[in-house]
Amino acid sequence: MLQVRERVGSPRQSTHSCPNFCFPSVCAGSSSGDLPTGTQQVVAKLLVSNSIAGSVIGKAGANIEQLQRSSGARVQLSRAGEFYPGTSDRVLLLSGSLHAVLTAIFLILEKISRDANASASSNGVKRGAKKPEEAGQAQVKLALSRRLCGLLIGHKGQTVRDFIGDSGSTIRVQSLSELTPSDPERTITVSGARDQVLRAVALILNTLSMHEGYASYMETTLQLATNQGVVLPPRAASSKNVLSNVRTQLTLYLSDDDVGAILGKKGQNLIEVQQSSRVTIKISDRSKMDPTTNEREVTISGNYSAVKLAEAMIAEKLSVARSQARSRDGGASDDA
Repeated sequence: MLQVRERVGSPRQSTHSCPNFCFPSVCAGSSSGDLPTGTQQVVAKLLVSNSIAGSVIGKAGANIEQLQRSSGARVQLSRAGEFYPGTSDRVLLLSGSLHAVLTAIFLILEKISRDANASASSNGVKRGAKKPEEAGQAQVKLALSRRLCGLLIGHKGQTVRDFIGDSGSTIRVQSLSELTPSDPERTITVSGARDQVLRAVALILNTLSMHEGYASYMETTLQLATNQGVVLPPRAASSKNVLSNVRTQLTLYLSDDDVGAILGKKGQNLIEVQQSSRVTIKISDRSKMDPTTNEREVTISGNYSAVKLAEAMIAEKLSVARSQARSRDGGASDDA
């Protein structure tokens, strides 16, 4: 799904200076005490519009090459027409040191601002309207695994409130009600003045980098970026045949009640799904339940086609169980 754009032709020399980020309070208390500030490795999965993607690429890929040279970050962008599920946004993946990734985001926001100013100047600005440079607002939308999102939210939302207070930005975490059980990620939208947005993103990425599971998340994210067949749904019958034998893994995030519906009496439902679809299903213990969402992980492993079949069977069982629960609740209300 993602590819690195190689330079074609000579890029223009940058006329701006790159920011010199400082993270003294961001990195305070870091578990990687011997790691110089801002050098920890991170990955940022950004969702951008088609127009912003075009601005990042530039003519013949010149901008994206210049962006990599100026920031030191690796820049990968999904191809035209390939969007993040459920949106019209393309995926922009930035990886490297925290400083490099933040520099890349700074340069992208600066480029967007310059393009907006140029467009406003050429088209004229309506009387009384704020010019882009006067408004000075920026927005960054990140996609992040549900488990790591819980880390950012913190107990009763305290961590994200601290980030908002520290940065002065607005941070919106996608609600669980907007997701399906099979959605592996939630979106985080950071808005505000450019320096506020950069500060918030720095806090987010630094906090993630200190989590024990972050290295594994980075590796998986970067690997999926290069394994197009696993990331993308099949486009045609021939593609589907190729994918059918690809080993894959799907993680569902379900409430404890939903997990009970999947297990069934003495685990019979679970046995049925595994035997019928020929997959392996593992369910996390209650003791490992995410305290911020009260969800458990249901991991399905097997061939691509088998995993999709198991997912459909589970969805059907959940639909029946929820329907029965609503009927029981309705009956109880009538009796009352």
